[in-house]
Amino acid sequence: MGRPPTRASGVKALQAIKESSGVGRTKKVSVNSENPSCQPVGVKRSSSPGSIVLPSAKRNALGDVTNAGVRVSVPASKPAGVRKSDRQQSLKKTKEISKTVKLEPDLDVSLEALQTSSTLPKDTPVTQVQNFLKATTLHDLSLQSEETLSSPEASSQEPPTQLWRDIDQAEAKDPLFSAQYAPYIYAYMRQREEHFAVAPYMERQGDIHAQMRTILVDWLIEVQENFELFHETLYLAVKIVDLYLSKKDVKREYLQLVGATSMLLAAKFEELTPPLVDDFLYLCDDAYTHDELLKMEQDIFKTVHYDINIPVAYRFLRRLAKAAEATMETHTLARYISESTLQDYQFVVEKPSMVAAASMYLALRMKSLGGWNPTLQHYSGYTVEQMLPFVTRLNTLIQTPLGNTCTVRSKYSHDVFFNVATTPALQDVTMDAEKALAECPTVVESS
Repeated sequence: MGRPPTRASGVKALQAIKESSGVGRTKKVSVNSENPSCQPVGVKRSSSPGSIVLPSAKRNALGDVTNAGVRVSVPASKPAGVRKSDRQQSLKKTKEISKTVKLEPDLDVSLEALQTSSTLPKDTPVTQVQNFLKATTLHDLSLQSEETLSSPEASSQEPPTQLWRDIDQAEAKDPLFSAQYAPYIYAYMRQREEHFAVAPYMERQGDIHAQMRTILVDWLIEVQENFELFHETLYLAVKIVDLYLSKKDVKREYLQLVGATSMLLAAKFEELTPPLVDDFLYLCDDAYTHDELLKMEQDIFKTVHYDINIPVAYRFLRRLAKAAEATMETHTLARYISESTLQDYQFVVEKPSMVAAASMYLALRMKSLGGWNPTLQHYSGYTVEQMLPFVTRLNTLIQTPLGNTCTVRSKYSHDVFFNVATTPALQDVTMDAEKALAECPTVVESS
């Protein structure tokens, strides 16, 4: 093997240090004051070359976009002492300039003011004054439009009066409410409810009928009440049941399994701590196994295309209760009317937004709290004429005895829910609607 190359520079540097400072000692560093750039004594010499050549600046791909290389000529400031005669000559010269410079008709600029202001020096040449006037001329169309709007003629045209009240204004500055997003969220929910519309399906079911579905939903209401689940969970579970039954043929012995699994899926989506699988198996009296419930969960989830972010009537109802400034008792009455539709098969085809709007309208009329004002019409998107046939069906629904499937009525007959189920229904919805329109005649276009 060849001898490894020696680092001559390193050896020489080490010898120089030993000769000047001695082995094992470190001499105090001294710097030549006359030549500060020379190498200090007792310090190891750097291996870099003595004369450092700075690399040339890299060229920017976009060119020089800065003004670093531009020389700015700042005019000299006016001397402290200026004779009065010089001042008069300067003003006279300015007047001569004003005769040759043509100003824009909309620009009221005095050259004397420009000469005496701090923006332009007193000895500014004529060409610079002309350039300054051209630069300050109003050429921006956006500024011209603003000036036009601020004119007396434009201000005389006042915008139309807004009849509905902004219910999100009070929480506009509260980040927890996100009030600025509320209108867009509910508009998006109105679009989504069209995607989850359910067509009549019971005619295609060979082994079950509408009364079996009523019994199933009545049982789901008991489950929601016993587990103290959110009302959104109940509404979503019933909607999942209807979506699944509209696409799959189900035997009657598996109908309860469909309901329990739908409630489990809805609880996973809505609840903070959903019930366990074993809890639903216990409620089903161990009629199904653990594997059967999980298999049904996969089948339902696949059938609804893994999308259970479904708008329900209860969410629209909260929005309308705020728009109506309803008390808790009136809101609870509207909830009772809306929840009663879950058991009746005839309402599976209705839009959740219509169910919520009609329930709130009927609750207001049952409490004699006025009509359908412009604010409610704006946030619901429905007029009284559009809701009237549906309100008539709701009024008939809460008057009809339900037999052994009366869990909703028993639930809302409790003191906790203000006994709203005992509130008398309307005698005649059409006549009451005419009375309501007479009390609140102001309406706006549906938006």
